[in-house]
Amino acid sequence: MDINGSVFAAMLTPMNDQGDVAPENVGVLVDHILSRGVHGLYASGSTGESVLQSREERAAVLTALADHAAGKTTLIAHVGAASTREAVALAELAGEKGYDAVSAVPPYYYKHRYEDIVAYYKAIADASGLPLIIYNIPALSGTDLSTDKLLELMEDPRIAGVKYTAQDLFQFGELKKAAPEKKLYFGTDEMFIGAAAAGADGGIGSTYNLIGDIYLAVETAIAAGDVDRARRAQRIANDFIAILLRAGVVPGLKHCLNQLGVPVGSVRAPFSPVSVEAAKELDAWMASVNLSLDRGAAAMLD
Repeated sequence: MDINGSVFAAMLTPMNDQGDVAPENVGVLVDHILSRGVHGLYASGSTGESVLQSREERAAVLTALADHAAGKTTLIAHVGAASTREAVALAELAGEKGYDAVSAVPPYYYKHRYEDIVAYYKAIADASGLPLIIYNIPALSGTDLSTDKLLELMEDPRIAGVKYTAQDLFQFGELKKAAPEKKLYFGTDEMFIGAAAAGADGGIGSTYNLIGDIYLAVETAIAAGDVDRARRAQRIANDFIAILLRAGVVPGLKHCLNQLGVPVGSVRAPFSPVSVEAAKELDAWMASVNLSLDRGAAAMLD
């Protein structure tokens, strides 16, 4: 039940200018992301605006991605939903379409008992027949699983690990120490250098859509003991992230990719496109690192 690779882009969902899902543009986005050297895609998650989409729309995106890239790169389908029925339906699709793994945020909105969360994850694992990665993102899901509960969930051999999108590097390190055989992917892009130094098995992040080569550079530099290079790479990412946090992460990423000629389209309301001021700031940052279709941001390190 191994998952190949360590650096995965949490893929945006291409849409048209009316905010309708545009599966026909998935291939162009995927090819661009992979050109930066990342190892695979994590689709239909937070960055993909999944909670704003119907099951049918999410299924269309997952199908388009599998049709374009299954067997060519590592594909992880995020199938998490508010209801087990929705999550199971998407998990079944992922299994049928040749995905390498599934992932799921805990069921959200309602405060569920831990026993019900366990049942939810077991149902997803049963339905997909694939390795399952728990998506731990307490700031958005409303569920803050303790170290003990996460370790208890990972006792199920079908659960391959955790996508850890939080800022508690102590908890992250404790999980890695207690479950070294499991995959722990870090999802807080601006702190990736710390997680890489703490022994992360890789990262899954939103800004990897545009600058995946930067996170590969951080990972490689930490493994080689070149802390200065890792710091410089993380600084490039964090200068960009600081702008995105003002502009809006998903709208800002879509603006940048559209500017490069990668047709990801608009965002879905209640998201709104970036402001004129934010667009200028994002464009200036891209110019400062000479970002283009053919040149990644990591070239600034050489």
